[in-house]
Amino acid sequence: MQPVVLINHHRNTALLVSSSSKKQLVIKLGKRKLTVSSLSVKEIEAQGYTVSDYPPELAARSYLQHGAGVSKRAKHFLEEIARGKYSGVLIPA
Repeated sequence: MQPVVLINHHRNTALLVSSSSKKQLVIKLGKRKLTVSSLSVKEIEAQGYTVSDYPPELAARSYLQHGAGVSKRAKHFLEEIARGKYSGVLIPA
C-alpha cells in the first residue's frame, strides 16, 4: 500500500501509512505531538477524513518539522515516506 494523505472538513490532515482488513495506521496530531493511531475505516470516516491528492512525500517532510513534535514511531514512518524509500509496504516500528 502506498501512503495516502487524508484531510477532513476542519482542514486537519493525517497520513495513512498502513492498512489491514480491520485497522489502518494513521499519523495525526495527538496530545501535543504527531503520533501513530490505529483506527477502523468507520472511525476515519466518522472524523470526516477523505483522500487528498497532496503528495505523501511532501506531507511527511512537513510533519517531520512539526512544532509540536513527532513520536519515535511516527518519525520512523515519516522518514521512510519523505525519502520515497517505501516499497509499497511500510513495516511498523
